[in-house]
Amino acid sequence: MLINNWYVAALSSEVTADKPFGTRMLGCDFVLYRDSAGNAVCLANTCCHRGGALCNGSVASGNVACPYHGWEFAADGRCVKIPAMGEEAVIPKRVRIDSYPTQEKYGWVWAFLGDLPEEERPPIPNLLPEFDDPEHWRLIPYRAEAQVNWQRFEENSLDTAHINFVHPTFGTRRAPRVTVVPITPTTYGGKVQRTRPAPKVEQKTGEMARMLNPERGFTSVSLEFSVVGICHRIQPVFQEGMSIITFSVKVPIDPFHTRTFGLQARNFLLDPAQDEERLAGIMKAVGEDTAVVEALRPSLPPQSATEEFLTETDGMEFQFRSKVREWAQKGWEIDVEQMLAEQSRRVMVIPSPARRADPANWVHKTVPLRVAGKEA
Repeated sequence: MLINNWYVAALSSEVTADKPFGTRMLGCDFVLYRDSAGNAVCLANTCCHRGGALCNGSVASGNVACPYHGWEFAADGRCVKIPAMGEEAVIPKRVRIDSYPTQEKYGWVWAFLGDLPEEERPPIPNLLPEFDDPEHWRLIPYRAEAQVNWQRFEENSLDTAHINFVHPTFGTRRAPRVTVVPITPTTYGGKVQRTRPAPKVEQKTGEMARMLNPERGFTSVSLEFSVVGICHRIQPVFQEGMSIITFSVKVPIDPFHTRTFGLQARNFLLDPAQDEERLAGIMKAVGEDTAVVEALRPSLPPQSATEEFLTETDGMEFQFRSKVREWAQKGWEIDVEQMLAEQSRRVMVIPSPARRADPANWVHKTVPLRVAGKEA
């Protein structure tokens, strides 16, 4: 798992000024709420007093209050109130928790989980401009969780060859051969465009099946991913003027569980009445992928490329692994084994920007990071 990256923490609608929202990412717990100005706040979830879960507390005057003893923490993580010590109490600087930068995009709250200063943080990918064009694109949100590793799950999304065997609705075993085409590297990922034989119209169902030309020969598919946000965009063009875009992010809950947030945009059948059928198709495909990835062994990615036999058709997966490796080589990979060994006795948090600016005198320890260049 990688720090110094943006992750989707929640739907924007889930983060309110009325009640804290709890979530788990990178094996650590977080609390989100809105301050008095309406800004989304993301803090480490554990109170540094006696370990209370802040997400079970309350929001008071723009602060989050612990349910155990009422200690209040401001948006920057400073403790601003200890009820048992009275209003006149001088609160030590050490009584603080980590606060993480947030941005809102695509109807989601993104949290930057790391300690980089603002000028060094990568931008959230702009892979779904259609989000701002509701006149021509109808969007459906979806979310799912699976007992799979985040890297394994994202590689599945970038895998072109599996479609013909895992997804009967839009795959076709008539011509499973994958055309190898050049992959265009990007700063944080890669992109590729392919054509493949179109599935038979009878493989489709509902209104979409009635719209497709049975004589169409090929489907054009573009695919782009970014390691920032662990996200990708897939856009098949079924025939002229008829396309779907799926934009999805992966959020590592811990090394063995992953949460997916997604948006699917379509430029046909724009009536909201069509959403139920479209959503059913999305979740069917997610379930098919999950069933395959849950059974992969080992559960975590292999430690060496020699432990799998990759071919030239695995180009996007290889590109993704290379970008993950680049992040790890900067010293931004969590040492999962050490973290799991210590978490039962110790609260561990992701380092925040405030720690880099002022590294001394914190109650909670940060997650261990793997030495750059060291094999997992």
